[in-house]
Amino acid sequence: MLYRCLVIFIFTVFYFNISCSAQTGVIESIKKKMQLVKTPGEKLSVIFSLCGQGYSLHPDSLMVYATMGRAIAEETGNLNDKVKAMYFESFALTNKGLIDSSLNIANQCIAVLSGPINDPVLLANVYNQKGRCFMRMNKYKEAIEMGYKVINGGEKASDTLLQMKGKTLIGWAYLEMGQSKDALTWHLKALQTAKSPAMLEQYGILFANLALNYSVLGKLDSSLYFIDRAISYSEKNENLFALSNSLAIQAQLFVRAGKSNLAEAPLKKMVSIRKLIGDPFYIISDMSQLSLYYAHNGQPEKGIALCFEGIEIARKFGMDTKLFFLYGSLAENYKVLGNTKKYAEVLETIIALKDSVYQTNSAEALAEMQTRYELQKKENLIILQKLDISRKNYLLYGSLLFLFFASLLAWILFRGYRNNQQVRMGKMQEEEKQLAAHAIISAEENERKRIAADLHDNIGAYATAISANVDDLMMADRSVDKTILLTMKNNAGEIMSNLRDTIWILNKDYILLTSISDRFKTYTQKFSDSYPGIEIEIQEKIIDNLSLSPQIALNTIRIMQEAFHNAVKHSKATKITIEIISNGGLKILVKDNGKGINLDEDFHGNGVPGMQQRAKRNGWQLLISTIEPTGTMVALIS
Repeated sequence: MLYRCLVIFIFTVFYFNISCSAQTGVIESIKKKMQLVKTPGEKLSVIFSLCGQGYSLHPDSLMVYATMGRAIAEETGNLNDKVKAMYFESFALTNKGLIDSSLNIANQCIAVLSGPINDPVLLANVYNQKGRCFMRMNKYKEAIEMGYKVINGGEKASDTLLQMKGKTLIGWAYLEMGQSKDALTWHLKALQTAKSPAMLEQYGILFANLALNYSVLGKLDSSLYFIDRAISYSEKNENLFALSNSLAIQAQLFVRAGKSNLAEAPLKKMVSIRKLIGDPFYIISDMSQLSLYYAHNGQPEKGIALCFEGIEIARKFGMDTKLFFLYGSLAENYKVLGNTKKYAEVLETIIALKDSVYQTNSAEALAEMQTRYELQKKENLIILQKLDISRKNYLLYGSLLFLFFASLLAWILFRGYRNNQQVRMGKMQEEEKQLAAHAIISAEENERKRIAADLHDNIGAYATAISANVDDLMMADRSVDKTILLTMKNNAGEIMSNLRDTIWILNKDYILLTSISDRFKTYTQKFSDSYPGIEIEIQEKIIDNLSLSPQIALNTIRIMQEAFHNAVKHSKATKITIEIISNGGLKILVKDNGKGINLDEDFHGNGVPGMQQRAKRNGWQLLISTIEPTGTMVALIS
C-alpha cells in the first residue's frame, strides 16, 4: 500500500502514464519454459533460474517463487536445494525491507553450509546477502567483514564474479561512511578483477558505484562516463535493479552539471522500473532524488513535503543510511525557498554534509535567449516584407526596431556573460577554500604523526633505559632498597603503557568506539592477576559505532583508565563494572561495590580534576556519585 501511494504521487507530479511490460524478456522466457517442464527436478531448476533474476523481480513475486522452490526441495529431500531456496527467500525479504527476518534466514543457511553441506559458491552468496542487510542497518563494519568473506569464497571457487561482488560491497560500505578515496580504491579493484569485457557487462552496478564515487570526489566527467556504461550494460543484461539505480544517479549528475532539463527523462524511466521491483530502500532513494529535482526546478514546496514523507518511511523501516540523503535534499529545498532558519536547522541535523552551491543553469538561459533571437528574426523578416508596400516610412521604423532588439540582445548576452564570470569566480574561490582546508588537514595529520614518532623515539627510549637500569641495579647490588627500584620500574612501565596508548591514537585519523573498548579491555586485563579478589566486568551496548577524533578518543580513554584505577586502588571493592553504551549518544559508566566516595574529601589530588578537565575539553559531562547501599559510580556522558 505504501509503495502504491508513492507511485501514484510521483505519477501526479510528472503528469504522465507509465506503460511498460510486466517483466523483462529473460523473465518472460523463463516463465514460458516453466510451463513445459514436467519433473520436480526440472521445475526446480527453472524456478532457481527465475529467482536468479531477483534484481529484476518484485520482491513479492520473488518470495512466491522461492517458497515454491523450497517446497519442492523439501519434497525431494535435497538439503542443498532447500538452502538455495532459503537464500532467495532472504534476498526477497531484504528487498521488502524486512531486514531482521532476512538475517535470520541467512544465518540458518550459513549454519547448514558450515556443516552438512560444502558449497563455497552458495556460502559466499549468502555472505554477500548478509552484507546487503548490514548496509541497510548502517552496520558498515559488519558489511565490510562480509565482503572479505565473499572475496575469500570467490577465490576458493575461482569465481571471478563473486570476487567482484565482495570488493564492490566493501567499496559501497566505505562510500556510505564518507571515505570516498577508500571506496574508489575498492571499486577499482573490482574493475581490475574482471578477466574479460563480457564479464564487466554482466555487472553494470559496479559502474554505477564508480560513477557515484567520482561524483562525490567532484570529477563530473568521469561520473558521466561510467554512468553511461552502467546504463548500457544494465539494459543489455536486463538488470532492472542496476538500471534503475543508474538512472537515478544519472539524473543526479545532470542536476549537478546544470542540466536539470535532462534529468526528467531518466527519472520517469526509473519510476516505471521501481514499480516492477518495489524495494522501499530504493523507493526512499528515489524520493530523495525527486526532491532534489524539485529544488532545481523551482518547486521547493513539493520537494520539502516529499522529503518529510521519505524521512517518515526511512524511520519506519529503520533505514537510517537514507536519512543523510533525505536531509541533504531537504536542506537544498529550504535553501531554494529562501528559508534560512530552516536551512540552518536541517544542516545541524546532518552528521557530515558537504557545502553545496546552487548554480544557475546558464546553458538553459542561453538557449532561451537564442529562441527569443530566432523569433525576433522571423518577426523582423515579416516587417521587412511589409516594407515593400511603403518602403520609406517602414524602412526607417524597421531599422530602428532591429537596432533596438539587437541592442537588447547584446545587453542580455553581456549580462549573461558577466553572471557566468561571477559564478566561475565563485567556484574558483570555493575550490581555493577547499584546497586550503585539505592542506590544513594534511598538515595536522603530518604533525600528529611527527609527534607520535618523537614520543616513541625519545621519551619511549628513555623509559626503556630507566627500566633496564633498574634491572641492572637490582642484580648488581643487593643492598639497594628493592622497593624504591621496583617503584621506579613500575613507573617506567606506566610511561611506556601511556605512550603506547597515545601513539596508537595519534597515528589514526579517527578512532571507532569499538576500538576504544577493545583497547580498554586490554588495559584492565593486566590488573586481573594483581588483584585476584576483584571481579572485573565490561558490558558493551554499542548500537552506534561512533567515530571519535584522536583528541576526544585520547581524553575518553584517559578518563576511563583514571576512573578504573581509582576503583581498583582506593574503593576496596570486590567487583568493578564498566558499561559502554552508544545509542544516539555516548555514555560510559565505571561502577564499584566498594566503600563509596566522600564528595567533600576525595576530590583532592590530580585524578578527579584531571578527569573533569578532559571531559570539559570533549564538551561532555562527568558525574561522580555514590551508589546505594554501597559503592561509587563515575559517569561520562556526551
